[in-house]
Amino acid sequence: MRNILLFIMIAVMISGAVGWPTAASACSCEQPPGVAEELERSDAVFSGKAILVDEKPVLFSAATRSVVFQVAQVWKGPSHSQIKIKTGQGGGDCGINFSAGQEYLVYAVKSEMYGANELTTIICDRTAVLSQAQGDFAVLGEGQEPTEEVDLLSRSNWLIPLGGFIVLVILAIIIYRKKRKLTGAGE
Repeated sequence: MRNILLFIMIAVMISGAVGWPTAASACSCEQPPGVAEELERSDAVFSGKAILVDEKPVLFSAATRSVVFQVAQVWKGPSHSQIKIKTGQGGGDCGINFSAGQEYLVYAVKSEMYGANELTTIICDRTAVLSQAQGDFAVLGEGQEPTEEVDLLSRSNWLIPLGGFIVLVILAIIIYRKKRKLTGAGE
């Protein structure tokens, strides 16, 4: 009886360490939709040059890639001079391996696939290097130039961390003065 219990405990520990097989799904796509269907489905369709490709590891989740585009033409969505989209790292997570300096035709949808509800694109969309997407323009027609100037690379976002730092310094001074007052009153 003792040997059976020992055997069961060892079997449970081994199965816990090794783990049971779980279902995993790699990215697989059906035939890409046609241009008109993809235009209808997408929240943003634009052409532009990838000017920043930023890879960010995410704790307890798949790493993501943020890509900022300098927009040349817009067919649908925001008419901004720069647009940021999210994608995965590539391979099994459906992400596209964007290269800075390369021009693309981007079809993007609002999605929570890579975190917050942001514009995303994956390999199952029609997003492609611009030179390989020339056939799409026959259906898309001529796009519009962006009408709203946006600078997503601006470093003006330094005000928020600076404000937080100032608040922490003020709190530290208040706590220091209170402690000093209390230790001074005890003497």
